Order: sequence, then structure tokens, then C-alpha cells
Amino acid sequence: MVAPYLLVLAHSRSGSTYLLDLLRSLTGVASLGEFFHRDPKFQKADFVSEALAPYGTHAALAQAALTDPLATLAFRDEIDGVSLFVVKILGQQLRDDRARRIMIDNAAGVVVLRRNPFAAWVSRALVDQSKTWVNADTNKFDVTFDEAFFLDRTRAYSTQIRDFLRLVTATGKPFVSMSYSDVVALGTPAALWAFLRTSLPSLPELQPDPTWSPRIARQDERRPIDRITNRDEALASLNRLGLGYLAENADTDDLEYLLSKLAPTPKRSALGRLAATVTRRFGNSTS
Repeated sequence: MVAPYLLVLAHSRSGSTYLLDLLRSLTGVASLGEFFHRDPKFQKADFVSEALAPYGTHAALAQAALTDPLATLAFRDEIDGVSLFVVKILGQQLRDDRARRIMIDNAAGVVVLRRNPFAAWVSRALVDQSKTWVNADTNKFDVTFDEAFFLDRTRAYSTQIRDFLRLVTATGKPFVSMSYSDVVALGTPAALWAFLRTSLPSLPELQPDPTWSPRIARQDERRPIDRITNRDEALASLNRLGLGYLAENADTDDLEYLLSKLAPTPKRSALGRLAATVTRRFGNSTS
């Protein structure tokens, strides 16, 4: 019998790769990573060659999934020794409600994962500067706060989570809504799995794998606000926007309040956009 899958719905830089890494520590779990990413820059997924065999490329698989996402998971029939697959969909992936609904309806359970959008933005800015998706040595880098870039990313992240919550609620499917802080607070794979099974009893009973070792390194332990070179400017901007609480690195469920503070702003000129891009990509290194 084919193993079921747990579906993780998240936005970028939410800690979802860290979450999947913890889940992989359980015996019989296979992580399919960002299964519908058209061009993954960082690949720590299991069974990549088997999944791609009928399609050839990640882009072709993602395109096929818009029509029949379950067909792209058909390779699971040929995989032995797996008790649970974990599939992650980020907000910018599989952007079709019908296809997403199919994935939700056929999942053994659903996790919607979010993160403080200011922390997520800092994480993304560190990626731009350090040129590494896995956060290696990010303690060597600081970032410059860019209000327009922050607003753009925060609006995207928050809208994606609101859309995921709307869709999964409409299906009536049991799901867990949690934050990156929740994942960190649970601390261990065993505690995480116990928490998930409390709300999603259809998930199988699994035990930690004693041979597991982490694949993912978390970013350095500085608070996001303490990674900002123009800290006072960032705090003034957040307070003016009514979002000063985000600097405390607290996660929030109040998406409607957050989105109400993120009304679209006029687009900057091409020169302004170019200057902001250069600042992000070549910003500040303390090394």
C-alpha cells in the first residue's frame, strides 16, 4: 500500500526546511522538499530521480502538477520502506486553487507554517548578501533595512498564508496552524511529532531514527533587529507603519490586522529599484 503524505503549506523563509529536516529524523519519513519548485536552488529532498523520471525536469513536473498533482506523486507506489512522505508547497508554487485543493483533500494531514514577516525578511536579505540559501556563516553578515523591499515581501508572505488558511479551512480537512517559534519551542522531533499527532490523529505513529543527523543549520542566534545596520531607521519605519511589535520577533496570527497595515505603496522608479537591489545584494559584511 502506498504511504500517505503530510502536506506542509508555508511561505518562503518561514523555517519550513528546518521543519522538514526535523520530520526526517523520524523512522520511515521521506521528505520530498519543495516538490513543485520549478528551479530549486537548494535540494535536500529524497527520491528526486524517481519523481523526475516521467518528466525530466522540475519545471516540467511543476507544469504537469497544475493539471494533475496526484499523478506527479505516482512514483510513491514503487517506493518501499517509507511510512510517510512529506510534501512542501510554498506560496509561490502550484499557484492554482484547484490543484492545491486536490493536494489538501488527499493528504493525511496539513500543516500551515508561518513566521514573523520581519524575521522572514531579514532571513531573505541575509540570503541575498551571503549568497547561500542554507544560512552558512550568516553571523558574518548584517543587512540594511529597505522599507519598500520589506513591505513587498511582508505583503506577499502574509497574503500567501491567508490564502492557504482560507483554502484549507474551506476543505474541512484537519490541519495545524503553527509558527516557526512553535517549531523551535517544541525542541525535539519527538515533541514535534507528538504535537502534530494530537491534532492530526490520522498520521501514523512514528519513532525517532537514532541514525539521523541534521542536514540544515539554523541562522545565527541574533534577533532579526540586531542584524540591521540602520536599526533606528528600521524601528522608526516599523513604528510608523503600526508594526513595531514585529521587531520583538513575536509571531502573530492576526493576519487581517497585518495586511490592513500593508496597503500597496506607489512603485519606485527604475533607478530606485536598481539602487535597492544593489544594496541588498552587496550590502554589508562584518567579516
